[in-house]
Amino acid sequence: MNSEEMTSYLEQEWQWRGVRLSGRIRRSRWASSQEGGDSQETWTWVSSLSPAVGTPERIAQELRGHWAVENAIFRVRDVAYDEDRLHGRKIGHSLTILRNVAITLIRREGYPYIPDGWRDLTVQKDHGLHLFTKG
Repeated sequence: MNSEEMTSYLEQEWQWRGVRLSGRIRRSRWASSQEGGDSQETWTWVSSLSPAVGTPERIAQELRGHWAVENAIFRVRDVAYDEDRLHGRKIGHSLTILRNVAITLIRREGYPYIPDGWRDLTVQKDHGLHLFTKG
């Protein structure tokens, strides 16, 4: 299927207007010894960028930026906070905000791994509350 056919298909079948670029990206993941085996996934992407602006370098940068957010926030909340399993039915949004604040404060302290930050901060006399008064 060429790009004109893809654009026409996306507009007619999915009401995605303005799609000008599409492609596939293959992501490889090397799991830690605790998580199991390696994996490889192929994802399809679409964009409204013109071919002149949507250079391969720009598309790669945008896709990396998307996955950086995914890995920095959502994976931390899923793995470190076990958010998928321990969600509050009525207060889930508030818990997410609190978790994001905690992640931000721990990262500002320079911890590359959130559980390391938890351990260090919880043994401090004020349990890390001094982070709320820092400027």
